[in-house]
Amino acid sequence: MKRKYIISAAFLSLALSFSSCDNDFMETAPTDQTSDATVSASIENLYLAINGIHRKYVSQDGSSQGQGGEPGFGHSLDTQSDDLEFNSAVNGWHRVLQRWTAQSDPSSSYINVPWRVYYMRILNANLILNSVDNFESTGGDLYKQVKAEALTFRAINHFMLVQRHAKRYVKGAANSDLGIPYRLEPTTDAMARNTVAEVYDLINEDIDLAIKLMDGVKPAVDNVNHFNYGTMCGIKARIALAMQEYSIAADYSDKAIKYAESNKGASLLTPAQVESCPTTPIFANITNTGEAIWAAMTQDDQTVYFYSFYANMSWNYSASIIRQAVRCINSNLYETMSETDLRRGWWDPTGKMSVPTTSFTKRAYQHRKFTARSSGDAVGDYAFMRLAELYLMKAEALARDNKATEAQTTFTKFQITRDPDYVSKGNTGDALIAEIMNSRYVELWGEGFNWLDHKRLGLPINRTNSNFDVATCTVLEVPADDKRWQWAIPQQEMNSNPLMVQNPL
Repeated sequence: MKRKYIISAAFLSLALSFSSCDNDFMETAPTDQTSDATVSASIENLYLAINGIHRKYVSQDGSSQGQGGEPGFGHSLDTQSDDLEFNSAVNGWHRVLQRWTAQSDPSSSYINVPWRVYYMRILNANLILNSVDNFESTGGDLYKQVKAEALTFRAINHFMLVQRHAKRYVKGAANSDLGIPYRLEPTTDAMARNTVAEVYDLINEDIDLAIKLMDGVKPAVDNVNHFNYGTMCGIKARIALAMQEYSIAADYSDKAIKYAESNKGASLLTPAQVESCPTTPIFANITNTGEAIWAAMTQDDQTVYFYSFYANMSWNYSASIIRQAVRCINSNLYETMSETDLRRGWWDPTGKMSVPTTSFTKRAYQHRKFTARSSGDAVGDYAFMRLAELYLMKAEALARDNKATEAQTTFTKFQITRDPDYVSKGNTGDALIAEIMNSRYVELWGEGFNWLDHKRLGLPINRTNSNFDVATCTVLEVPADDKRWQWAIPQQEMNSNPLMVQNPL
């Protein structure tokens, strides 16, 4: 366990060298001389450490191609679901996830790497929280921001872990099954697993306090790379959706939308922008649009090479995984779009569109959504939260809360930016929910949401009667009660933590 702490302490030191958002907070001491004492010596240095955690959300982690921080972890989730398909007998990256064999393998890097990274971020957040209250009376708004962002990091990283490694939260149930250890102190001491209910209670305590602290605070550096009040409300809405607390989810997604649009000038992609994809790298430059709420702003000279999202998920970068195993949309999901939905252009249903070179495999329904800035450079922005998600969360939550009229109003405001000819069908109940969810699956395709949506809703995986090839993926259906929805606890954690209990396999 000590080794993890040393790695994380070094990571906290690295936070100072990665931060350059504002000249007022530039680090001047050599990185190799930075210590925990230096980091905690001032509220400005703690702010730099917050910058460092944000910077490490896109990083080179582990030894598996495609695990480049949060974008890679999201892609790993998508490959398990039924909306993203890649039939290739040649390229095997992520294949064990698509076949549902890695989920119960405690030694799999697809399980070990995210676990280590999520707890690394949590440890660093706790190190910051251990010192930040020293500046409560002198730090002003910067103190509130640093504490709120650290609390948000602690909340969202535990949230991502519990969704993977525990049974789903069910509203009204005891939720007494084992979740994950919720770490409130900056240590790596052996710790038993909290129950699912306890984990969600602590997640909500952290995010609620963060929101309270940030209400009315203008961030020191006000860009989408950092959390602000609106981002925190959006995260609260995600948590509420997972808990089937639909009234709360609707309320907080609404707060996030209002903050983003009123305080940040955020706006949904225009029909022209939607239609310009793939000829324009909209998503690789998402921070230049009004859609980005929380995102990694990636410069052209900042690369994590083949760990990059765009080295795995773009359609135009010349990586072997893209040439041989281009990602496609489920043909059934594609057909849920109306003929006038501009997002149809994000995929090639014929497999006849041009590709960069003849070495690229052409396949029907292959995507054109994620266009790298250059076919020779796998660099691009990555949105962790978009305004589109906030609208779709609000619409879904209202519909599930039996507020059909309000849900339809919210959904229509979003949908006409994707389908200018859209007219409400007058749906209510399950029909309206299905309409909203189909649009959500299309809109957020490839962004790490589909598997999480299926799990929170207790839905099975269904790849039947589509372009999925059973000979390649081997699994066409996974029942909602399959034990593999609950990922194994990493073997490394089991070996080093005598209080840890393995999931039933």
